[in-house]
Amino acid sequence: MDISADTIVAALRQLPELPTPVCSWHVETGPDSTDDPAVWVWAMLEDEDVEFAKRSRLRSMVRDLVQETAGSSMLVYVRFRGASEVELETRAFT
Repeated sequence: MDISADTIVAALRQLPELPTPVCSWHVETGPDSTDDPAVWVWAMLEDEDVEFAKRSRLRSMVRDLVQETAGSSMLVYVRFRGASEVELETRAFT
C-alpha cells in the first residue's frame, strides 16, 4: 500500500458540499481480513441523527474519493460516528 492515511484525510477535507457536516475524519490503511489492500474511514458527524439518504450519499462520496486517490483496487470501508460518541471517547482518555 503506497498511500498514507494522512494523504487520504487531506483529500477528504477538500470534499465540497457534504450532505451532512463532518467534524473530523479518522483513516487507517492496511490489509483487510482477506489480505486485500483496504482503507477504513470513520466520519465523525456533527449531528447524531442523519437521514439514511444523506449517510448513503456521504458514503458514496468517500468511496469515490478514496478510490480516485488511493487506487481503484483498494477496498473502502466507511463508518459513521456521532459527535457525542467522539466526546465520550475523548473524555475517557483525559
